[in-house]
Amino acid sequence: MFKWTVGDAIALPITLVIIIICAVLMRIFLKSDRAKRIPLMVLAVLIVALEVCKQIYYNTYEPFTLYILPVHFCSTFIWLMPLAQFTKGKFNKFIKPLPVCYSLIVIIIMYAYPHMLLGNSPSAPFASFHNAHTYLFHHTIVAYFVFSVALGDYAPDKKDILPLICGIVFYASYALPLAYVLDVNYVNILWSEFPPFEALRKSTGQVVYNILLFTVAVAATLLIYAVYYFAYNL
Repeated sequence: MFKWTVGDAIALPITLVIIIICAVLMRIFLKSDRAKRIPLMVLAVLIVALEVCKQIYYNTYEPFTLYILPVHFCSTFIWLMPLAQFTKGKFNKFIKPLPVCYSLIVIIIMYAYPHMLLGNSPSAPFASFHNAHTYLFHHTIVAYFVFSVALGDYAPDKKDILPLICGIVFYASYALPLAYVLDVNYVNILWSEFPPFEALRKSTGQVVYNILLFTVAVAATLLIYAVYYFAYNL
């Protein structure tokens, strides 16, 4: 954790600066609420397109593996972002906090432990389809959070705590059984790449580990949301 390669140290800050500059420019030049929603709609369409390209590529040009299936936590954005940007009414109000707050979690993990989400892609982002997709997909999520904040697309509310918890529970309801049935380590369910968690799994057993894993996920989500809520209101 907190180990960056030379590629990470070069690519990640440069990409983040580009995203922030784009957000600032849009904040300045996009005046109407309708215009401000367009960049987020584009990102919602882009992330779905990236996932479709990934599935086509690995079913056509590379040996397909079950790890390619969109069961990872980051894969939730392929339906969360479009639902947040293209729905209306009470359902939209319920779903809106999820991609914004979850994207902040992805950002924290990505910058704390780049290899967990990005692998070696920052060292050569466009050396292969895998690297390009990994790098672009996760930075689409980063851009979604930055643009949402810059364009004022989401205002946190205390009532959003319930949807955030429901989102984690819903994800666990299908990711857990699929990880065991398919024998694929989605979101570290079977074993952890984070040494302290792996030691915990070995000492407490798989059931306790999985309960603690998602309990920590809920707790971390609420903590991050609390910080975001108070920072927003300041």
